[in-house]
Amino acid sequence: MAMGQDKLYFTDFYLSAGYRNQPYTDLANYLDNAGYETFNAQSGTLGAGFSYVALSGLGFFAESEFTLNKKRFENEFVNYRYRPFHITAGLQYHWKNTITDEWRIYPKLGLYYGTTSLDLITKDLVTDFNENLMGGMNTSFLYQRNLGLNISLNADRLLGAFLKPTTQVGVYSRMGLQVGYMLNLYSSVTQLRRNFSPDIRKDLIISNAPEFDPSAFYVKLNFAIGKFEKEKN
Repeated sequence: MAMGQDKLYFTDFYLSAGYRNQPYTDLANYLDNAGYETFNAQSGTLGAGFSYVALSGLGFFAESEFTLNKKRFENEFVNYRYRPFHITAGLQYHWKNTITDEWRIYPKLGLYYGTTSLDLITKDLVTDFNENLMGGMNTSFLYQRNLGLNISLNADRLLGAFLKPTTQVGVYSRMGLQVGYMLNLYSSVTQLRRNFSPDIRKDLIISNAPEFDPSAFYVKLNFAIGKFEKEKN
């Protein structure tokens, strides 16, 4: 069955595994200059997503991944970790005729939004209750909000499909290669989470912070299971 030649729409959910180069250059340089161990830019990823494509070939998608690299570190002063979390949502366009019957090649263009956090916990913990009452701080949870473009080129191959003739509805599985780039357009000011206090409506702004820029090149394999419906005459 050649999906590229059938008039149909399809909906699927997919899991992904891949590689990402996400250097966080400004943050890594700042930590390195301060004598801290920096994060490894090269990382494996695991993720999941949702895809819908209409009869016209235009559709939308949403996806997210998390990195598998080491995120926790320590030195003589603090234990620290970074935590990136971003979700992409956007549009995709599937041409009705592709180069081969076996492969469908198409672009995706999305916006990602999320946060990059840097959590620091001092090793010289203030464990006395009275000192805590006087303002002794054991932790700093810092974060920046990120907004940017996620652009990718995709190549999918149908693994199998079954169509019920009486309803013209079927199920299918596909495997796809996705190569893309996350381009950061905006990072907010750095803020200190203080949401434990109902009297502080906004998290505190931290000055002199580097940019937490999540721009990244990535390659991943997607495996999807979904349903399709042929256009009724």
